[in-house]
Amino acid sequence: MHVNKINMKFTSEMLENILPRFLLQITLIYVKSIWGENKNPRMFIGLHTDYRKGSSPLLHLKKKGTELLDLLIQSAENTYQASLIFQKAMNEDQPTAYIQELDDLEKKGDQITRQIYRDLDQIFVTPLDREDIITLASKIDDVIDGIEATISRFDYLDIPYTDQTMRQFAEVLVSSCEHILSAMKLLSQKKYLKIREHTIQINHLENEGNRLMREGIRAIFTNPRDPYHDFKLKEIYERLERTTDCCEDVADILDSVLLRYS
Repeated sequence: MHVNKINMKFTSEMLENILPRFLLQITLIYVKSIWGENKNPRMFIGLHTDYRKGSSPLLHLKKKGTELLDLLIQSAENTYQASLIFQKAMNEDQPTAYIQELDDLEKKGDQITRQIYRDLDQIFVTPLDREDIITLASKIDDVIDGIEATISRFDYLDIPYTDQTMRQFAEVLVSSCEHILSAMKLLSQKKYLKIREHTIQINHLENEGNRLMREGIRAIFTNPRDPYHDFKLKEIYERLERTTDCCEDVADILDSVLLRYS
């Protein structure tokens, strides 16, 4: 019996068209199995199959995971800029003149954080655990929120001046935010071990913030003046110390990431 041999030679074009379709179907079946029959898995994992003429039907992602790390860096940069402006305000005669500028940066930080949350819904594979990304974004935002909340107190508490303790706190915040920014850049480069150097410094700076608050409040009660005046200073010192705590929160999250990825 004569049997015709079947030509099984696949061209690169054939593979380019067959393999991606196969992978796409397998991925959709898997996601549907864990997400439910009544939902569209394409919406969940951010896939589309717009096969235009002349292009291969590749598996597409609407967003890349690296964009999340870029947004975290943008958030850290925005927070660092806010700390510099706050430091400038603490060295001026009228700190309230910088309220609007810091308020604008705080709103920009909120926009970046919301963008991170939106992008997480469109990305299938993330560079870190989703919980880590969400928490990092939230805690970095807490830092700039604390800076903005402090400068706002100069307005509604009617504090027309600064003192040495406030200026020292500003230096601590600038250094902490600079270390956060450096750590986020290293995180995007996957240089995990080098991040530890910055988290250690942030922890040291938080301890310095605790010391400044204790000594500032001690000075208030050692040499009491007008009760309203003393209350205002105490409120500023405590708000600044909580902001340094927020910086340490970012460092703690980064340390937990290091344990799992380094």
